[in-house]
Amino acid sequence: MWVDMWSSRTLVKRLVVRDISAQYRQTILGYVWAILPPVVTSLIWIILNKSQVVNVGPTDVPYPVFAFTGTMFWQLFMDTLNAPLSQVNANRSLISKVNFPREALLLSGIVQVMFSFGIKLIVLAGILVVYGVGVTWTAALLVLPIFGLMLLGTMVGIFLVPIGFLYKDIQNGLVLLLGMLMYITPVVYPPLESGVMATIMKWNPLTPMFVTIRQVLYSGTAELSGEFIIVVGVGGILAMICWVFYRLALPIIAERMDA
Repeated sequence: MWVDMWSSRTLVKRLVVRDISAQYRQTILGYVWAILPPVVTSLIWIILNKSQVVNVGPTDVPYPVFAFTGTMFWQLFMDTLNAPLSQVNANRSLISKVNFPREALLLSGIVQVMFSFGIKLIVLAGILVVYGVGVTWTAALLVLPIFGLMLLGTMVGIFLVPIGFLYKDIQNGLVLLLGMLMYITPVVYPPLESGVMATIMKWNPLTPMFVTIRQVLYSGTAELSGEFIIVVGVGGILAMICWVFYRLALPIIAERMDA
């Protein structure tokens, strides 16, 4: 598995260049599409909070910074989750006709997500300057929650590939599921302290990720909670299992396509 992943690096590079070029070709806004979803979502919540339609409570940084940080990382999670299935569906003909390391599709999707996320980081830096918010030295540890989010997203995405490859209902259902999941994750508001939603949020494996993101960026605390370590550890183990499942299932599915 690891040998195949390493040997697919040249193909990964070609797929990334092809897909990124195709993604922004024949668009007026171009790379603006990379930042538009989190920006629009943030603006909606900023307006709701400012007009007191929704009261998110006190935040450690100005709410526009808080909201964009959350939605930007939520978009990272969604993109990472959708990438495996999107890549496999986009390369159906390649899978059925050419023998190549299937890991190339997974890596290509991850690299494209990282490219889009890099553009969002530049926008976040500009927002921090506008609102006069400084980051702490612990921001260097941001790579840890980024890795954790991408690990969880990739794990779920790989697991859904064999089923989603055959049934489009999976991809349609993900839109609904992720929409609900966002509201029980501290994306646009701080973790709740009490109530049923607070309990649900506490057991949500994504909660430690978003709490850690804001800690290392703005609070100057580099404490990695036990929940964060457990989620990343379990996620890593499950990701390996899903990877094996992916390798075993994809050739069978490709064979079924040709039948």
